[in-house]
Amino acid sequence: MAGASAPTISCWTSFPAAPSEGLFLKVEIELKLAATPEVLERVLALPQLASLMRTPASESTLTSRYYDTPECALRHHGMALRLRLADGRWVQTLKSKGHVEAGLATRLELDLPSDGTTLDFSQVPDAALRAFLESPDVQPRLAHRFTTEFRRVAQRLDCPDGSVVELALDRGEVRAGPATAPIAEVELELLSGNPDRLQELGALLQQHLPLVPETVSKAERGYRLLPGCPAEI
Repeated sequence: MAGASAPTISCWTSFPAAPSEGLFLKVEIELKLAATPEVLERVLALPQLASLMRTPASESTLTSRYYDTPECALRHHGMALRLRLADGRWVQTLKSKGHVEAGLATRLELDLPSDGTTLDFSQVPDAALRAFLESPDVQPRLAHRFTTEFRRVAQRLDCPDGSVVELALDRGEVRAGPATAPIAEVELELLSGNPDRLQELGALLQQHLPLVPETVSKAERGYRLLPGCPAEI
């Protein structure tokens, strides 16, 4: 693709502490474990988790439409862009590819309210990133490439040291035209506190259930279904 050059994702760290109203930037730290639908049914019944579950679990259906250019320019530059419908509300999210270390994935995530039809980058605080996304080589060429749809059961876990973790059980599929791939995974996301708790909880779950580490994101699974999409960098 000629024309605009993408800023490095490290520029996201220059986002202001108090960005525009409605915009939400966070660092996402999570650990994923691949499962089967049958194993997912057993997770919340583990007695080892009982003392950490002080509030009821919630259930929701999450539908996400992922966008990119025909040659997958966003993916090439380490980004994923989606519109997600959850609880009747659309949210536009831009994620960095981030990095995975010892099973923990760390990514930057930028959320904006959306009408579910329009991609809007006007509130992206970083000027270089905004210029890339709004360039004529990118924004007019963005199209819906694939969809994820899954049912999520989310349970808050309150750890003894005060750390808070969301345990999410996701079951559904990724769709790109006629091609599909299943989603069946456990996601442990740090809401606050010490990232070591994710490792400990992951080890606990793997000790009692047939779960294995999963480092491929839902977005990457969608990209792998697209014919002719360049390999992940």
